[in-house]
Amino acid sequence: MNGMTTHGSGVDRRRAPWTGGDLRGEAGTVRGGGKLLLRIAFLAALIAALAGGGLRTEAAEAPIRVMLNEESTPLAFSVDPVSRQDTTLVQMRPLFEKLGMELTWNQASGTVKAVKPGTELSLKLGSKTATVNGRQVALDYPATSIGGNTLVPLRFVGEATGAIVHWNGPGRQIIVVTTEWMQSKGVTAARVKAELAKQQAEADAKYAEAKAAEKAEAERKKAEQDRASGNSGTAKVDLNKLSGMYYGAEYDYAGYECGGICWKFYTFLPGSKVVVGEPAGGGPENVDCKTDKCRNYSIKNGKLVIQGGETLPISVSGEGNLVINDVHLGRLTPAKAGTKLSGEYISQGYYGLVGITPFTTSWTDFMTFTADGKFTSDTLSIAALDTGAARTESSSSAKTVTGTYTISKNTITLKYTGGKTERYVFDIQPPDKDGVVYVQIGSRDFHIEN
Repeated sequence: MNGMTTHGSGVDRRRAPWTGGDLRGEAGTVRGGGKLLLRIAFLAALIAALAGGGLRTEAAEAPIRVMLNEESTPLAFSVDPVSRQDTTLVQMRPLFEKLGMELTWNQASGTVKAVKPGTELSLKLGSKTATVNGRQVALDYPATSIGGNTLVPLRFVGEATGAIVHWNGPGRQIIVVTTEWMQSKGVTAARVKAELAKQQAEADAKYAEAKAAEKAEAERKKAEQDRASGNSGTAKVDLNKLSGMYYGAEYDYAGYECGGICWKFYTFLPGSKVVVGEPAGGGPENVDCKTDKCRNYSIKNGKLVIQGGETLPISVSGEGNLVINDVHLGRLTPAKAGTKLSGEYISQGYYGLVGITPFTTSWTDFMTFTADGKFTSDTLSIAALDTGAARTESSSSAKTVTGTYTISKNTITLKYTGGKTERYVFDIQPPDKDGVVYVQIGSRDFHIEN
């Protein structure tokens, strides 16, 4: 059975930018009586900080940036903001001067003082307290000198000046909104905080979505590489510690052995025993040596010697995959609890080569699964008989069958309407680069366009 590759659009990971919400003054009006539908200019920077920066999943490696009021470019620092014991420290002079404060440094006492009308503060390097308008304020982390520059805890900026200091984790940005700016726009601190919280929640959700998509893409690429090389595990195979089921494909080009693709299964059990082929009960977790043919094995000089006289070459590839008789095999891993399928899955195969062998048959199997645990199955085969003098083609469609299914670990159980029950090995792969999902059901390989 050849897996038919179809090209899908894949997952569209583009994100529509946030269009911005309106901030209103408490009375809903501005001086002069005009209606205040304030799309405040600083929100343009906020959009970039939250919606844009929040989607940059590599932002964890970027330096922290500080945005002030409606300015669209971050403040310039000689020393980038740093994190110390879960506390963000920022260079004091550029930020406090931008806030309209005059700074003086006392070398003898190691104290810095900042002053502006109505506000006076001082703090000493290494101290976990500061003085703001005559009162003591505890610091999350002591004021620190880096390269001759004084850095102070981020939260202290707000406590000392009355500014709103907002942390945008995904974008690694600090949004500072001053009291003077809020007064000039006619909005309250409560209103600005609420809007910041709202936009941050949206940005956090988008960031989480982007990170999940990034993780899924990485897993898809890894699974695709594993599928191509026959390795579904992450650890290099140790021939002295084989355990569990390994499976892989061998091509049957003429189509006479198994219809295009032959799937090989080897289940290694404790006590140096192995089951060759698909177990009767489905996945390796259901192996029962009373019904399955468990045979002793040994590995010597690159040979897998199986009880009964079968000897096959065995090795580990350069990528760490198990190789038996030149077939690359991947280790089966259990499906997630509660796994369900949804959509129409297709499997194709053939007997003989059209135009070369006198009798050829190809078929397409359809199995439709629903998330509520039901399935239907159809089989369509197309046969061509070529006698040399004449050619006959025919097609037939099998009767549709229905039933229910459950997936547990590496076993899919099909319960047909009428009472028949079948169990098969089950494995599911993440979508490939074209958005196609491959599902292994016993010796059949099904696919669906994601």
